[in-house]
Amino acid sequence: IDKAVRIEKLGEKNFCVHTEYGQYSGKSVIIAAGVKHKQLKTRQNREDLVGKGVYYCAVCDGPFYKGKEVAVIGDANTALQYALLLSGYCKKVYVYTLFDKFFGDANLIKALREKENVEVRPNTSVTDFIGEDELTAIEYTDKDGNTHRHEIPAVFVAIGQEPDNAAFTNVADLDEHGYIAADESCKTKTAGVFVAGDCRTKAVRQVSTAVSDGAIAATNASLYLES
Repeated sequence: IDKAVRIEKLGEKNFCVHTEYGQYSGKSVIIAAGVKHKQLKTRQNREDLVGKGVYYCAVCDGPFYKGKEVAVIGDANTALQYALLLSGYCKKVYVYTLFDKFFGDANLIKALREKENVEVRPNTSVTDFIGEDELTAIEYTDKDGNTHRHEIPAVFVAIGQEPDNAAFTNVADLDEHGYIAADESCKTKTAGVFVAGDCRTKAVRQVSTAVSDGAIAATNASLYLES
């Protein structure tokens, strides 16, 4: 549960990882910080409803709403996958998209269109979450700017992911999107510091590529220590 807040290079093969609760020394460091879900910014910033009707993982929390109506926000592959998953056991799934089309794989879009219990609401922008101790409704605007309220017990947000690498800028360069700049060697600009997984620049972010990065980073860290 300790969070790294800074990596300090004290000398050759001598690093100190500063965390919220202490410090740890090592001869090499591998950063595998992953990515986090993008948070949907709403008018009242109702972060208190996360886990109480507002969710970012349908796989984890979807089964709690079996037989009920739910909503999904997003228009890419993750949103499509969430909607398809939820349609298997939820009474109805409403999909809110910012534009009038999806930006995911054609086979996922086709599968979703064939679901009778899925309703797509395009050109909409969810602006607020409503509820006291738990979600009771969402507010959204349509393409004409009119505001509507939809009574719903759960909403699953799937609007993308983002890295959290700000703590490592002294030892690694970041690209324009905040990912650590590193090629397939998993080496950063600092000798002895490596990166693995979704937090680095790459074309494909999947479990298989993250595992590959882990093997490469560990191997190169070992070669660095032996050099």
